This record gives sequence, C-alpha cells and structure tokens, in this order.
Amino acid sequence: MPIHKVLSKPLMLLLLLGAMVSSCDMEQEIEVELPTIPPQLVVECYLEDGKPYRLALSESAGYFSPPEAPIVTGATVTITKNNETPIVLKDSVVVDEENEKVYTHYNRTNVSTKPGDVFTLVITDTKGRRLTGTTTVLKTVPFDSVGYKFNDKPEENQEAYLMARWQDDASVRNFYRLLAHKKDSVGVDSQLDAEVNDRLRNGQKITYTTTYRFDRGDTLTLKLYHVDEAYYNFISSVEDARRANGNPFAQPVTIKSTVVGGFGVFTHLNYAPKELIIK
Repeated sequence: MPIHKVLSKPLMLLLLLGAMVSSCDMEQEIEVELPTIPPQLVVECYLEDGKPYRLALSESAGYFSPPEAPIVTGATVTITKNNETPIVLKDSVVVDEENEKVYTHYNRTNVSTKPGDVFTLVITDTKGRRLTGTTTVLKTVPFDSVGYKFNDKPEENQEAYLMARWQDDASVRNFYRLLAHKKDSVGVDSQLDAEVNDRLRNGQKITYTTTYRFDRGDTLTLKLYHVDEAYYNFISSVEDARRANGNPFAQPVTIKSTVVGGFGVFTHLNYAPKELIIK
C-alpha cells in the first residue's frame, strides 16, 4: 500500500486540529468604550379636556444603569395656553390606576380647549436644563360609521372583523390613531392600536378594517384620535422600537420626541368615541 494513503487520514486530522488551534489564538476580547452622555430631561404629558394638568418628569439613564426612571424634583414646570397666565404644575406624585401611569407634577385646574388653541410647555430644573414643547388643538374627527362582519365558520367558532370609516379633510394633512378596547378589559390593554394617515386618501372617506379577532358578545369602545404629525411620528417610532426589541436583524430605532431640550412627548389628545356590540 502506498505510504501517502496510509498517512492521509492522520494528516487531515492534524491539519484540522491545527486550524482549530490557530483560530482560537486569533480570538481577542475587544472592549468598547461607550460615550458618557449627561442625563437628559424626559417628559410625558397629555392634555385632555376636562382632566387636570399633569405630567411625568424624569431623566435619562445610562445603558447599564438600573431599569428605572430617576424622578426629577425641584423643577419649575409651566403650561401656557395661548397668551393666558401660565399654569404652574407642582411636585406631586399622582397615580392614575385606569391608565397605569404615575405623574410627578400636577395642577388641579381642568384643561379646557377649542380647536386652534396653542399650548406651550416650559420646564427648567436646578441643574440649568431647559425643555420646551408646543402643541395645537385640532378638530375632533367623528366616525362616519363602524361595523363588523363574521367569518363563514360554524357559529360557535365564528370571529368578526371590525370596520371603521371616517371622512378626511382635504385642506390639510391629517394623522390619526385608532384604538379599540373591550369593555371588560383593564388598564391600557387594547384590542386595536393603529396609526393612519391620509397620504394616499386625502379628502376621501378612510376605511380601516382589522383581521378576524372579535367574539360574539364583545362590547368595544372605539376612539378615533386626530393627532398632529409630531405625535404621529412619536407613536410610530415607539411601535417600531417595540418590534425591533430583541430582533438581531432589525435596524436600530430612534424615538422621535415632540419636545426640544430633552426627550418625550407633549401633546393634546382629543377623540371621537363610539361603542359597538358584537352580536
């Protein structure tokens, strides 16, 4: 038997082992130095007619910091409607169990608005940081109609899809958020949360339909929010970030704030409600 045939298998094993050893020698630990970014103010404030002025103020934390939002105290917080006297919000922890939120600043004065009103938020803290934001009250857009339709399965297995329709105003760009909650749901759980714009349906009746997901006997509360572009971009970026979280193939997402000098959202919320019973 030729010698090279006898040595071929051991040689291949040795070559494979050598390759593995050499590849192990090439491994190096690389330390990545993350830049140190000073903490920024973070605010969450939604103005709603008939409800008091309230907001949550905290500050950003480092990537490896504990998963909690450090509360900012001692800040001066004002909200001004048009050119009226500013409303001052004082340090006061208020728990909103219905919406599962905790507010850090509060004023018992109820918000009262009409379309076209402009609100301005100004926050300054003891560290010299300043955060500002503005929001304009938009007209409420009512539902034109809401309805549902069951699939063709046997009645005991049937599910219905939801349909909502409303008229878009052709004179301006419009942005919407459509929510649906079950009457017996708790907290902020929703059966539907969709962002809609009129880019392809300007001036037309906009119709939104869901998949088959609702059961006979469900009582739904639908809310159609007419929102500005800044808030629309904010909620869209939050949803994109949620979908990208934990996905190694997703692109990093930056939350698009509606405020200047920090992070977060300041906006007015108005909506047209509608109740629908799936029978």
